[in-house]
Amino acid sequence: MYVGGNTGLATLRREGFASMGANGNESTLVTRFTTFSGKYLFVNINHLTGQLRVEILDKGSEVIEPYSYKNCQPIQIPSTKTTVSWHGARDLSKLAGTPVRFKFCLCEGKLYSLWISPSMSGSSRGFLAVGGPGLTGQTDS
Repeated sequence: MYVGGNTGLATLRREGFASMGANGNESTLVTRFTTFSGKYLFVNINHLTGQLRVEILDKGSEVIEPYSYKNCQPIQIPSTKTTVSWHGARDLSKLAGTPVRFKFCLCEGKLYSLWISPSMSGSSRGFLAVGGPGLTGQTDS
């Protein structure tokens, strides 16, 4: 009955099933227009030698200052919950409720996911499915 049967275990990093990748040259990804209610942009990213910068665009695809490429603090560490920040901006609260696009500029690495959180803890307020280490309840709060 059990001939040829197997038991296995697969593990994935948080939201690590699909990614935008950049090898060598800088690659960009521009999101659709989105409206949000949070304050802080978080990303899950993996790279060894590259960096990620983000800028925020308005309806005319113009950069909303101070959320420009040059003002963005480059993210240079692999992490499953890294805050994106810009010089001259405490948070994204002044853009809440406004349709914007995020332009991700990645060199040598993989961008797995992004979300906007109301708190610095990075809670996504999303459903957890099967949970995770240190998580209780049905949503990431």
